[in-house]
Amino acid sequence: MAANKAQESMSGGKMQGKTLITLVIVGVVVLLGFLAYRLILVELITKLSDHH
Repeated sequence: MAANKAQESMSGGKMQGKTLITLVIVGVVVLLGFLAYRLILVELITKLSDHH
């Protein structure tokens, strides 16, 4: 039981670091995707309003 806990915390440190990096990457991708989406929406709205 205690040995398992020790192993878990040792490998858990590495796993936590990987999880943090993954979360950061996902966050950046989501943010970039959101910004691109907003830019595309603004472009479409301005094009549509230009036609009218």
